[in-house]
Amino acid sequence: MGQEREDIRIEKLVPERLDHLVKVQEEAFSDYIIPIKSSKEFFLDFQRSVGGDLSTVLLASDAGKIVGYINPVIDGEEAWIGGIGVIPQYRSAGVGTKLMRSAEELCRNRGVRSVTLEVIEGNDRAQRLYGRMGFSASRKFLSAEGKPARFEGFGIQPKVASFSEVLYLHEKSYKDTCWQRRKRAAVIQSAKGAESYKVEGGFVMIRAVETSGFIPFLGVLPEARRRGIGTALAKYALTKLCDAGVFKVALYNINEDLQTVRMLDEFDFKVTMKQIEMRKEL
Repeated sequence: MGQEREDIRIEKLVPERLDHLVKVQEEAFSDYIIPIKSSKEFFLDFQRSVGGDLSTVLLASDAGKIVGYINPVIDGEEAWIGGIGVIPQYRSAGVGTKLMRSAEELCRNRGVRSVTLEVIEGNDRAQRLYGRMGFSASRKFLSAEGKPARFEGFGIQPKVASFSEVLYLHEKSYKDTCWQRRKRAAVIQSAKGAESYKVEGGFVMIRAVETSGFIPFLGVLPEARRRGIGTALAKYALTKLCDAGVFKVALYNINEDLQTVRMLDEFDFKVTMKQIEMRKEL
């Protein structure tokens, strides 16, 4: 960790600096594991999808020049770091540490008691920073890709789910996660272009775009887990996508646990990314 620069100021984002922030975000993530192509609309859509507020976004500034940012999203006594980035030439100067400390102070002043964030496995630099800040790993999320297949005998017979039913099942299925629970707007947006199905204890969304398939959300209520409902819903979704002529299917943000790993092996799906959830009590 480099010497922390005293001349870096932390200030709140004001609307007229949003365009500049977007350029900084692109520069900060240009060499990231997953490069980000941002825009003002992209940033605002992201904020809406997680219930964020521009008034909590903090900037790191050097003589008026934005060199980094952090985006804490507050939900009552919980908060989630919805993004942090520092442009390459200002790394190893303590800018990330200063941003994290300022975000924690803002959250603490708003009554937040715990902060959560995600880091892609392999981003050792960021993980070391969060570890020094007192964060510890709490779970992992997986993304995976594979080919659809036809399955017979799901053990369940899903029914079409309405918007309101999907929102209810999503909220209950992800009630123990800070980030996923907040994605109400993203769920609504996904539901507009997807088919949504429910069973007693869970739900799944299915979307086909030409020859590519997606399972944006698949959730099982906590009290209904370890009964094979998630696997049955996945089989149903993969069969529907196979019948739609899809060649490749992507699953996003699913819990890494023994049952899920076995399910992916059964379907011959390959993990494409792992995200480590880290948490800190304030």
